[in-house]
Amino acid sequence: MVHTRPFEYEQDQAFIWELYCSTRTEEMAFWGWGESDKLAFLQSQFIMQQKSYQMQFPAQNHQIILRSGQPIGHLITDASGEVLHLVDISLLPVYRGQGVGSGIIGDLQKEAEAIQLPIRLRVLQGNPAFRLYERFHFIVTDSTGLYMQMEWQPLLQK
Repeated sequence: MVHTRPFEYEQDQAFIWELYCSTRTEEMAFWGWGESDKLAFLQSQFIMQQKSYQMQFPAQNHQIILRSGQPIGHLITDASGEVLHLVDISLLPVYRGQGVGSGIIGDLQKEAEAIQLPIRLRVLQGNPAFRLYERFHFIVTDSTGLYMQMEWQPLLQK
């Protein structure tokens, strides 16, 4: 069974670093860089990502995704405006493609439906998660550079 708990910096920062690195492994394999160059790049990108999320979504809700009590991913959302932003969802590679992400997205849609907010996200062009979002009826609303913006609308309650 999968559930979430709040992110705790001291307890979870090492896991978040490991998770971030796991999301970049395939991409970096093609670059031909040495290990020290990869590490330096990953560290700088990781820090920039965290700062960017904090600046763009200061009211973010950062959750650790758990299975059998063990961290397997994280979920960052922000519902402080007129949309529920799905800021980031990442899973360790071994848990991808097993329905965990589908369950999280489905739960998020139920939450958004209850508060009558659309869900908006950005996904990197070519990211396999794009197909997952399409299956859950997200549509592309903008495409700029490397990213596509997608949105899901709840059924309107009367």
